[in-house]
Amino acid sequence: MTITEQGQLLLGVIQDYMSIPDGRVILGNENFDGPKDSGLYIIGIYDAPALVGVNSKKDYDARTEQMSVTSHNRWLVEVVSRGYDADNRHIEVFMAIASIAGTMAAEAANCAFFRGGPPLNLTAIEGVASLRRWQLPVIITNKQTKTASADMIDKFTAPTIKHGG
Repeated sequence: MTITEQGQLLLGVIQDYMSIPDGRVILGNENFDGPKDSGLYIIGIYDAPALVGVNSKKDYDARTEQMSVTSHNRWLVEVVSRGYDADNRHIEVFMAIASIAGTMAAEAANCAFFRGGPPLNLTAIEGVASLRRWQLPVIITNKQTKTASADMIDKFTAPTIKHGG
């Protein structure tokens, strides 16, 4: 699952759970312009990857190798509004990823959602009193698997040892 697909899945679950209209859920970067109206906005920002493990499984009869990698990808979900909607509703992000619908969507995509820490109030940083901004860390654990043909090493060549003369 690509980073973009992870973001779309995560934001789709949040959008459905919180009943946010289209156009107010944004897969973006940290240079997001603040909302100009009083509506609630959700912004998903990819933060950092962490490779957990790589596994290799070989089928000598079929001459294939199956590689799988498990990773944790950190996302920052920002809930932004002018007025108090972001203050009142930011915690719904964690409810969305823990909901039955969120869990089922993640499992169908072979991943899982986890809360990555406490919410962070960024309202004062913005410098605009009417703009309310909360940042919520979410971790997506993802497993990717790929199978490919492989030339297997049937036996090793015996080493040649030369003695000094």
